[in-house]
Amino acid sequence: MISMGRLRVELHVSPGIRLGSPDRLAALLAFAGEREGVTGEIGLWICRDEEIARLHHQYQGIPGPTDVLSFPGDPPYLGDIAVSAETAARQSAQAGHGPGREIAYLALHGLLHFVGYDDQDEASRTQMLTRQEELLQEFEQEHPGDWEHATECQPGFDR
Repeated sequence: MISMGRLRVELHVSPGIRLGSPDRLAALLAFAGEREGVTGEIGLWICRDEEIARLHHQYQGIPGPTDVLSFPGDPPYLGDIAVSAETAARQSAQAGHGPGREIAYLALHGLLHFVGYDDQDEASRTQMLTRQEELLQEFEQEHPGDWEHATECQPGFDR
C-alpha cells in the first residue's frame, strides 16, 4: 500500500512486468485525487494482455484485451483499476511517448471514472480526455521526472 496525501493506492504488478518506482505512479493518482477532491483507497493492477482480456470478456462480454478497465467500489474504497502494460507499450509508440507515461495516462483515466467522468459519448469522452491530459501535464510540471526511468514494460515478457 502506498499512501500519498489523502488517496491510498494498493499496487499489484503481474510477474514479468518491471515497475521500477511505483511512487511516481501513486503520486500522480494522489495528485489527481486531490485536484478532484477525492479521498479513499484504490487498487491498481498493472497486468498483461491475457489477464485484462479475461476481465474484459467476463465483465463486459467483449473478447480480447483492452488498455484499461475500472471497477467502481463503495467509498472509502473507490474501486479497482486494471491497466495492460503490453497494450500500453504498443499504444505509447502511436501516442509519441514511452510506455511508462502511457501506463500513467491509463491509470489516471481509470481514476477519473471514479470521480464521475465518463466516455460513453463523444462530448463526455472529449471532456474526460481533456481533463486527463490537463492533470497529467500539471503533475509533470509540478513534479518533473522521467516516466521511463520509473516504469519499464515491454511487450512479449518472459512468461
